[in-house]
Amino acid sequence: MIVQDLVIEPDTWRVWKRGKELKLPNREFELLRFLATNPNIVFSKETLFEKIWGYDYISDAATVSVHINRLREKIEDDARNPQIIETIWGAGYRLNL
Repeated sequence: MIVQDLVIEPDTWRVWKRGKELKLPNREFELLRFLATNPNIVFSKETLFEKIWGYDYISDAATVSVHINRLREKIEDDARNPQIIETIWGAGYRLNL
């Protein structure tokens, strides 16, 4: 799947940005893949936590923010002004195509 200048290969767990492979840990890849398969939909931190980590995982939704920030550092041209994964204040996050 293609998201802006990213190529995401779900079957091989690989992500490319402008022809360069990005190394993503499992949770970051799962988070990116989930958002990319549900573009333009806003998901709360709680929903993302449940979808990616599951109900049995002991932590909280703040974990999502940490992973989103790490992911942005890798996929965005400017992590302070994200264009791919957007924060919707008071609601959650959305991946923009």
